[in-house]
Amino acid sequence: MSASSFLKIDFEDEVRASTLFASIIPEVKHTKPGIAKVSIAKEGGSILLKIEASSVASLRALLNSYIRWLSTSLEVMELGD
Repeated sequence: MSASSFLKIDFEDEVRASTLFASIIPEVKHTKPGIAKVSIAKEGGSILLKIEASSVASLRALLNSYIRWLSTSLEVMELGD
């Protein structure tokens, strides 16, 4: 069984999206290829995240991880504002 998800996350401005995009790239590069395929792109003030996983459980775990990483990065950025 395979499962996939596509997320488009809109941010207040393009600079914020660029910073968050850069913060998540290392995680995308270290995703194990046998378990899932993760791609990320930035369009203006939005981050596009596509995850294709080998199972629903893997997809859920990866979605939770990426959402948490983005949320934590955003919280850290807001501390500096």
